[in-house]
Amino acid sequence: MKKILFLAAVVSVVLAGCAKDPEAKVAADRETIEVSYAGEVVTVKLEANYAWTAAVAGDVKVVVDPAQGTGNAEVTLKIEENLGNSALEGTVTFSATGGGTTASTVIAIKQGVLTEVDYGGYKYKVKMLADGNFWFVENLRFVPQGKEVSDDLSNLDNGIWYPVDHAKKALTDNADTIKVKGYLYSAEAALGLAPHTVNDDNFTTYSGAKGLCPDGWHIPTLDELANLVGRVAQSKYDLKQTPGPVASAPYWDATAGVALISKANADGFNIDNKVGYINANATATQGTVLNVMNYILSSTAVPKSTDAGVFNNQFYGILVASTSGGSCNGACFNYRGGASVRCIKDHK
Repeated sequence: MKKILFLAAVVSVVLAGCAKDPEAKVAADRETIEVSYAGEVVTVKLEANYAWTAAVAGDVKVVVDPAQGTGNAEVTLKIEENLGNSALEGTVTFSATGGGTTASTVIAIKQGVLTEVDYGGYKYKVKMLADGNFWFVENLRFVPQGKEVSDDLSNLDNGIWYPVDHAKKALTDNADTIKVKGYLYSAEAALGLAPHTVNDDNFTTYSGAKGLCPDGWHIPTLDELANLVGRVAQSKYDLKQTPGPVASAPYWDATAGVALISKANADGFNIDNKVGYINANATATQGTVLNVMNYILSSTAVPKSTDAGVFNNQFYGILVASTSGGSCNGACFNYRGGASVRCIKDHK
């Protein structure tokens, strides 16, 4: 009897010594993740029977935390914002090795591109233009709380007006026209300021301001205008100044000496030289409709210079005109006149 028990114990030890470690296994609770351009933080539940590691591949920018571990775990995938002009794809692969084997599981990630911004009850088309920045490619039609849109040209304190019917040389509240042309804004209104806030002491302090733009966006600066259209009159980017027009600006045509609407619209900027604007006179007490040009405001003020003929506070902007077959150079605009507004995405 003792021999039988002894032999059974020996067999048990031998069999235990010959047992193989289990094969490696690793699995995630999802196979695909689809997110918007803005990115997202996603939690993945991982089941593994050995130590594992994570590897990222593709165009999507993903931070995996933790990137390695042992056994089951909850892993966070921080998918960063897509700042490009095309949709992205990528993968996160979790691999475990043990028992002489290797196992893996792959999560495929698809990320959209920024094409519109929902703001103030409207969906604005946006696009990464050739300067590498996202711009509104529609004119703003946002009305802040407590404000009303005016059809009174003499009411410059209001700061927000209906667009121009260029055939009638008059303001119009036609809904279809508003959708295409947006509203007209004074610099003060566009910057979100009360009337008569801008003065000789502070007018240079607003460059890069958010103004009426949505969170994460701002009213473009002088430099941002120049990097898009090349030339901005009465600035360091003027033909007579140094360094002069930005030669690499995508809409600048050195031969013509202007930025071309044809180049801008081929890039998707979607501008029209017949939008019209309200021009405040030198004393800023009256308004008149001008119908064959359009200004797009910036947030950068024009330095005072009586030699250049600037006697009132002005802000730079893009002047969209019919000269040279259609130009869109930078120019100066009275801070109480009414012009279009485009927003540009904040830099990161």
